[in-house]
Amino acid sequence: MVKLAFGSCGDSFSASSIKAYVAEFIATLLFVFAGVGSAIAYGQLTKGGALDPAGLVAIAIAHAFALFVGVSMAANISGGHLNPAVTFGLAVGGHITILTGIFYWVAQLLGASVACLLLQFSTHGQAIPTHAIAGISEIEGVVMEIVITFTLVYTVYATAADPKKGSLGTVAPMAISFIVGANILAAGPFSGGSMNPARSFGPTVATGNFAGNWVYWVGPLIGGGLAGLVYDDVFIASYQPGKLAMANICANMKRCFSPPALRAYFAEFFSTFLFVFIAVGSTISARVRALRRGVHRRRRLRRPRQPRRDVRLRHRRPHHRPERHLLLGVSDARLHVRLPRPPLHLRRPGKITSDRNVLNFASQTNARLHTQAVPTTRIAVEMTGFGAGILEGVLTFMVVYTVHVAGDPRGGGFGGRKGPAATALGALVVGAVTGACVLAAGSLTGASMNPARSFGPAVVSGHYSNQAVYWAGPMVGAAVAALVHQALVFPTVPEPAPAPATNESARHGSVQTVVV
Repeated sequence: MVKLAFGSCGDSFSASSIKAYVAEFIATLLFVFAGVGSAIAYGQLTKGGALDPAGLVAIAIAHAFALFVGVSMAANISGGHLNPAVTFGLAVGGHITILTGIFYWVAQLLGASVACLLLQFSTHGQAIPTHAIAGISEIEGVVMEIVITFTLVYTVYATAADPKKGSLGTVAPMAISFIVGANILAAGPFSGGSMNPARSFGPTVATGNFAGNWVYWVGPLIGGGLAGLVYDDVFIASYQPGKLAMANICANMKRCFSPPALRAYFAEFFSTFLFVFIAVGSTISARVRALRRGVHRRRRLRRPRQPRRDVRLRHRRPHHRPERHLLLGVSDARLHVRLPRPPLHLRRPGKITSDRNVLNFASQTNARLHTQAVPTTRIAVEMTGFGAGILEGVLTFMVVYTVHVAGDPRGGGFGGRKGPAATALGALVVGAVTGACVLAAGSLTGASMNPARSFGPAVVSGHYSNQAVYWAGPMVGAAVAALVHQALVFPTVPEPAPAPATNESARHGSVQTVVV
C-alpha cells in the first residue's frame, strides 16, 4: 500500500532539512562530475573513438566509486539518496514526505547541472555526453530503465531502509555502488544505464539537447516506485503485527505457506531475477560492443585503387564469389556490409545509389541489434560433458563451502568476530569467490555454479543442450560442500542444557539481548 505523506513546512524548512538539501547537492555534484567526467576523459584519450568494452568497464567503475563516496558522505545527514528515483521510491514507502522529497529533487538536479557546467568550462568546451537509446526503441529503453532502477531502489531498501537490516547496514554504500556499476555494464550499450533522472538531466542542461530525456524520468520513477511498494508492503510491513493480511489467511496452513516462508520466496525470486538479469545483460552488452566495434572497423577500410585495365577485365570474367552473384538480385546487403562503398561495376547509373547503400547498411545493422540472442552457458569444444560436470561441481563446492563458513555462527565469523563485521565480510568473500570462479572457468563451462542462471537463458532461447551438466554438477558440489562442513570441519555438537538459576540475582544478573 502506498504511504505517501505530504509533510509540513516546519519539517521541510528546519535546520536539519536544509543541511540535508546541501548534503544532497554536494554529493550529487561529486557523483555526476566524476561519472560524466570519466566519459569525457575516455573520449579525450581515444580521440573520439567508439566506446569499447574496456571503456565501458572504466566508466562503470568510475560511477560505482563516486557513488560509494557520495552515499557514504551524505548518509548520516540526508540518507545519501543522490537520485530522484531513490527519493521517490522511499516516499512511496513513507520514509520521506512529499514536500521534503521535492526539495531533495531540486538539490539533486541543481547538483547534476552545476557539475556538468563545471565540466564543460574546465575541459575548454568539450562535448558533454548525454544518455541516448542505442539499438532499441524508446519503449524498450523505458522497460530497461524500469528494471535496473528497480534493482537499485530494492537494494537501497534492503541494505539501508529496512529496520531489520542489522549487519547489512554497514555495507549499504558498497552494495548500492556495486549494483549501479553492474547495471551500467548490463544496460550501458542499450539505454545508457542511467537509473537516475538527475544523472541524465545534468548533461541535457549543459548541451541544451532534451531529446529523449523523458525516458530517463519515466523509467526510473516507475522502477523506483515499484521497488518501494513491493519491499515495504511485502517485507517491512510484515515486521509489525497485523500489518500483513496474508498472515491471517495462512495462519492455519502449513509452515511452508506461512508469511515468513512466502516472504522468503519473494526475496529469492527478486534476488535471483536481479542477478540473472545483470549477468546475462552484461554478456549481451559485451557482444553488442564487439559487433559495433567490428562495424566501425569495416567502415574505415578502404579498397586499394586498381588499374583501369583490371576494372575492365572484371566486367568480362565471371564473378569470383558465387554468393555475391546470388545476392545481387536480392538486396546487395552483404556487399555493403563488407565494403563501405559499392563496387565500381555497381556505381553506374541505374544500378545503385549512395542512398540505397546507406539504407541497406543501416537496415542490416539495425536488424542485428534488434535480434540479440540471449547467451546461454555452453561447454567449450575442448571439454567433455563429464569433465564440465566435474568442473562445475568443484566451482560450486568452493562457493557453497564459503557460504557455509561465512554464515556459521559456531566459527565466530571471519577473524573470530561475530555480528555486523563478520556478516559484511562474509558477503564480500562470497562475491569475490564467485567472481574468481567465473574468471577461472568462464571460457570452459561458462562457470554457472547455479542451475537457475543456466536454466533462465535456456528457456528464453529454447536451447536445452547440456542442461544436465549445469544441474548435476552444482547439485553434487553443493551437497559435498555441506557434508564436508557439517561432518568434518564444524561437526554439530549438542549444546549443554543451561544450569538452573539458584536465586533472583543470578537469574537476572546476566542478560544477553538478541535482535531477531
